[in-house]
Amino acid sequence: MKTDQELNSLALQTRRGWNEDGYSPIDIFGIVNGWKERNITILRYPLSDRISGMCTKVDEDIVICINSKTSYGRQRFTLAHELYHVLYENIVGQVICNKNMGDNQTDSEKEADKFASYLLLPYDALYQYAANINQEWTLERVIEAEQFFQISHMAMLFRLASNGFIDENEEESFKDITVSRVAALLGYGKELYQPSPQNREYFATGEYIRKIEELSSKDLISDGKREELLLDGYRADIVYNLEEEEGNLND
Repeated sequence: MKTDQELNSLALQTRRGWNEDGYSPIDIFGIVNGWKERNITILRYPLSDRISGMCTKVDEDIVICINSKTSYGRQRFTLAHELYHVLYENIVGQVICNKNMGDNQTDSEKEADKFASYLLLPYDALYQYAANINQEWTLERVIEAEQFFQISHMAMLFRLASNGFIDENEEESFKDITVSRVAALLGYGKELYQPSPQNREYFATGEYIRKIEELSSKDLISDGKREELLLDGYRADIVYNLEEEEGNLND
């Protein structure tokens, strides 16, 4: 099993490949959707409550499915988790990942969880952040940090406990809250803690869409086939130009 140092190094290596530094929050969905060097399609889909996501790789084509019923913060963590499987493991067939984090998992799942944590919040970034606040980790400070790094509440607590910033009792007490309400009372929005909106429960982005548009631009598929494929990828918004009805602000 890889050490924490090795997994943090892999996470930093991945960030450098994206021209990202090792300290700042990242827009992981935006980066991966635009990562044309890798043929990655991201599919949001309402999966079982026990499953956070799954992934598969066939030749150079990668599909990552994320449970759209989980919070946005958890979806970001799941995407980072699945990237570990498809980039740094020789997966065969599908890999299905449950929502649990902790010791009761395979080595592969433990490594993917730690990699995801380090990708969203590198080791040095957390220690620098902790040094800057120079205070004990109250619930308010925990929520402040997860808002800054855009990481889910459970993933943040898992990381703080793993690195010794909070003890087991504090971790349990910080879990036993309605985090979206507490965050709102602290002046934050609830978006990080909420699932995908109804019109994004089924939604594909990334390589699948690009390939359809490329085939269409080369007249290799008909307009009707293009629309069919887009609808199969839950992109009625593209087929019917729904963003124009919703209002498109170019600012």
